[in-house]
Amino acid sequence: MKLERKDWAIDVKRSLNDLLDLYGLGKERYSKNNYVVSDLDNTVTIFDTEEQCMIYQLQTMAFGIKPDEMKDVLLNGIEDINKDLSSYGLKNCNYDMLSDDIASAYGYLYKQYGPFSAEGIDQNKKELIQKDKYWLEFATKIRLMYDLVCRSESEMVSYPWALYWFKGMSEKEVYDLSFKAFDYYKDKESEIVTWKGPRDLISKCGPVDYSWYSGISVSENIKELWKAFKENGIDVWVCSASAMDVVKAAIDCFGLHSYCKGVLAMTNQKDEQGRYLCEYDYEKGSGFYALEDGSWQAMTTSMNTQLQGPGKVKAIRNTIMKEYDNKGPIAGFMDSSGDFNFCSEFESLKLVVCFNRANRNIKDAGALVGELAIYQRDVLGYDLSKAEKNNETLYVLQGRNENSLRSLIASNATIKLYESEEKLFGSKDNYEWIDKMKENRMSTSEILNTFSLKNSGHGFLEEYNGYHSIKKE
Repeated sequence: MKLERKDWAIDVKRSLNDLLDLYGLGKERYSKNNYVVSDLDNTVTIFDTEEQCMIYQLQTMAFGIKPDEMKDVLLNGIEDINKDLSSYGLKNCNYDMLSDDIASAYGYLYKQYGPFSAEGIDQNKKELIQKDKYWLEFATKIRLMYDLVCRSESEMVSYPWALYWFKGMSEKEVYDLSFKAFDYYKDKESEIVTWKGPRDLISKCGPVDYSWYSGISVSENIKELWKAFKENGIDVWVCSASAMDVVKAAIDCFGLHSYCKGVLAMTNQKDEQGRYLCEYDYEKGSGFYALEDGSWQAMTTSMNTQLQGPGKVKAIRNTIMKEYDNKGPIAGFMDSSGDFNFCSEFESLKLVVCFNRANRNIKDAGALVGELAIYQRDVLGYDLSKAEKNNETLYVLQGRNENSLRSLIASNATIKLYESEEKLFGSKDNYEWIDKMKENRMSTSEILNTFSLKNSGHGFLEEYNGYHSIKKE
């Protein structure tokens, strides 16, 4: 089987089919150790699974957190709870004050509409609670706090923080919540929704508004691709910085389970009753195999890391590679800086597909890899065969349409939500950096090793092990 859909970018479709022709079942370089690794959010899916799940969790008030626990949950891991948040849009406010506002509103809602549970509230109560100003106070501020934590805290703090919303819930309860969220929002047309916090409520931080993306999809292209990989004997793994149960639910809800070999994702510790705690599981957190009967089975090896940036590389080496005689992946699928390391460090990579969000500034891997993809094609004249002859990974850029029910398009460029024209990059700076690559006739190695670093004036990393730094093992 090869890709046939007409809504792939031409060079992306050609490159993927070339990969199948070379490495697929019965082909010249087929091996039982051939596998690919893909990010999930904004790669497999269009828009973010964990963020969409958060919205649904708030709308249904599916929480296992008691009112007297909420503030401790919110402040868990925050390095400085008195940090001034003025530069992040909240004047005269800090995390301690913000968490007080959120916990106070949650306590009121719990008393009036609770007790809350992992199953969430019924439809009648849902309609009632969302008209309550205390729900708007709670929803806008806790969702804003997630963004603030992501912007102001280290990745070691911010990535696990989102998982703490699941405190007191079991694996199955988080899975069921997530599945219902995706099942509900997959049929919603894309829009940006704004929640306006109450102006007539006295609080420590004052009123806030919050805007979020509604709708989430997996395009038919991804289903075609994963099916083609399976029929060609190439295993597909997902490596995601979202919560494990959220990722498994997404794979199942969007009909990808039968094509997926397994998943690596973020895991929290549990208590003796199997309920999640506010503590990341570095020691026992493992990936899961997607079994043919539709169920999931935990792997016996633990990841021993968080799943972002270099952590994805570590997780792959600690788990997936052991399944394949310590061989690395032959292809990677990405969209952002969190995927850069695993999509550049393995020498085994023949092809990397970057899904174009067209909103990345030059200090992001999505922008850098997009620039590299255009440069490799138009300046170096690379296709998969020529890249391989030069012992290089081929990078290609796939566009999408974020409007309506969301889809991929036959272009390297993307149509942003509420726009109609295709957009290749986020700004003119991206083209200027391509010009610099041309002027210096840079190699793939020089581009990634130079422009990924912050001291280059372009980059997003303080340090980097280097392009193709992980050799054959």
